[in-house]
Amino acid sequence: MKGDPDRQASGGWMGWLLSLERLAAAGMLVTILGTMGAQVIARYVFHQPISWSEEWARFALIWLAFLAAAFVMAEGRHIAVDVVSSRFAARGKLRLECISSGIVVGACLLLLAGGFRFVWHVGLVASPALEIPMSWWYGAASVGLGLMALHSTHSTVAAFRRGRPVWDMPPVDEEGRVDGGDVS
Repeated sequence: MKGDPDRQASGGWMGWLLSLERLAAAGMLVTILGTMGAQVIARYVFHQPISWSEEWARFALIWLAFLAAAFVMAEGRHIAVDVVSSRFAARGKLRLECISSGIVVGACLLLLAGGFRFVWHVGLVASPALEIPMSWWYGAASVGLGLMALHSTHSTVAAFRRGRPVWDMPPVDEEGRVDGGDVS
């Protein structure tokens, strides 16, 4: 992981959680590729399509998206526009980061609380081919939102402990150069 060692949840339970998120997302990606590859072979080579393959790949894609959103949040790699924060000194950036993290946590928890009843009620319905309860489908959003709130809270605590912003990245120009060099 790039960036600040305080931000890299490399040790403790946060490190384990981040590793688990990455591993699960990678597993979902492998599942999608394997399922779709098997479907292509079954359909065009054996002329016997697999009835459940597209549903399984869709299920894995939904989980992949929300798990990836969570570990990208932990790494601070979500797309951000820093037009305002780049104009502040370190103290102002810290305050702005804490405010934005608070908004993220609040939004995630609000969506999580609002969606919980829905996830609970759709559990009675099963998917057509695999007969997986729909709560497992929609539960991916709940898990992802909960993890994003956790990671955002963790970054806010880390910022307070350090006394400066965690995501104090150098400015990048329109061509993607940092301090005259190439970002890649």
